[in-house]
Amino acid sequence: MLVQSTTKDLYLLPALPADKWPNGIVKGLRARGGVTVSIKWMEGNLVEFGLWSEQIISTRIVYRGISAAAELLPGKVFTFDKDLRCIRTEKL
Repeated sequence: MLVQSTTKDLYLLPALPADKWPNGIVKGLRARGGVTVSIKWMEGNLVEFGLWSEQIISTRIVYRGISAAAELLPGKVFTFDKDLRCIRTEKL
């Protein structure tokens, strides 16, 4: 599983089969609340991910026990690093 979502939380790579897919990129996964997710990983570890939504969304991002709050705004792509820090924002 690459993404698991609840109404409040977004879990990244919770059950990545790293022995089968050690490196990869996925784009356009849909999570609850209308959030779209893209993820890049290498050697089984998160490299970066992008989130966007058509509405204002507040969510908690979780990866390997680390969590961070994020507020998504419509019309923008938010790109985060492996430490769940937003590293850039771009218009759709």
